Amino acid sequence: MIVKSGVFLYDKLRNIICSGKAKNSSRYKGNHISKVNMRCKVDFKNIVGQKEVLNALTSLIKNDRVGHAYVFSGSRGIGKRTVAGIFAGMLLCRDPGPDGSCGDCMACRMYENRSNPDFYAIGMDDSNIGVDDIRKMQSDVIIRPLYSNKKVYLISNAENMTVQAQNCLLKILEEPPHYAVIILTTSNYNALMETIRSRTLRFSFRKNSFEEVKDVLIRKYGYNKGVDFIASYADGVIGSALELAGSDEFRELREKTVEIVLKMAREGKLVHIFEIYDFFETNKGSIDTILDIMGMLYRDFLVVKKTGKENILINSDKKDMILSNVSGFTEQKLARNVQEIETARKQIKQNVNYQLSVEVMLMKLL
Repeated sequence: MIVKSGVFLYDKLRNIICSGKAKNSSRYKGNHISKVNMRCKVDFKNIVGQKEVLNALTSLIKNDRVGHAYVFSGSRGIGKRTVAGIFAGMLLCRDPGPDGSCGDCMACRMYENRSNPDFYAIGMDDSNIGVDDIRKMQSDVIIRPLYSNKKVYLISNAENMTVQAQNCLLKILEEPPHYAVIILTTSNYNALMETIRSRTLRFSFRKNSFEEVKDVLIRKYGYNKGVDFIASYADGVIGSALELAGSDEFRELREKTVEIVLKMAREGKLVHIFEIYDFFETNKGSIDTILDIMGMLYRDFLVVKKTGKENILINSDKKDMILSNVSGFTEQKLARNVQEIETARKQIKQNVNYQLSVEVMLMKLL
């Protein structure tokens, strides 16, 4: 996949709801907190979906029942770190509201400026988290909070912790100071040790609906013919949708893939497989994306062929092209093509020779 969903969506979401992008913004770098000029505040009201999680977190604060450790699990780009960032702000705030921090107290202002020493972040860059990273956190956790009643520790991409790092974290979880709240985000809950899972409360983030994803894209980029496709392709993950919509590389890859599918459909056996293969070799690192695009396109051909319905196409922006070329396929051929794409995907994942897998697929698609 081209998409790099491990970005900190807090700043992205703020850019969507605020008038204009914040200037001088930067991300967390390692364990250090860099300053950012925040022109408006993001709170739970701005989060699309995830109502069960948001209501539960709000209730914990309202009823003063905040525990010591939480795991936010779900797909990459689903909004775990965005929610974690808002929740952390509420925990640090002297007078939090039902949807977010007050934004006025000293703790809030420092947190919004990325300078609150009571907030500690690890793993923001998706690299491995080693035992030394957790040991530094362990040294910090014994220091009482300076500006808040709580100290909040955010470990993003917690699945990247080594075994040694997880064992070190376990020592903190076994006897945490009363003021410490540790939040882990992960896209692979099972990668965490059972002893860590048993000492944390898990919040599972659900995928968003097609309409929710589409609405966010329209608010960010305005409506265009590609919005429906990206909202479908993102599979309920808003972060992925935002990355795709802003990616020229993805747009170019999609157009070239569609062009190849059409070329095979129009020229049939006359197509020179080995010339087409060059595209797959050049974009070897994006093979999953290419196969996804091909599969969705053949799926749309099959939908039109079987039902004649045009309003349920994933590639709705390619409707005219689909309608003008669908007559060249039979239902059986389209169904086989979808199957051949999945067979090739499986073989590549099983480390079958890449060129052989792709070329055999292409020949069977003709």
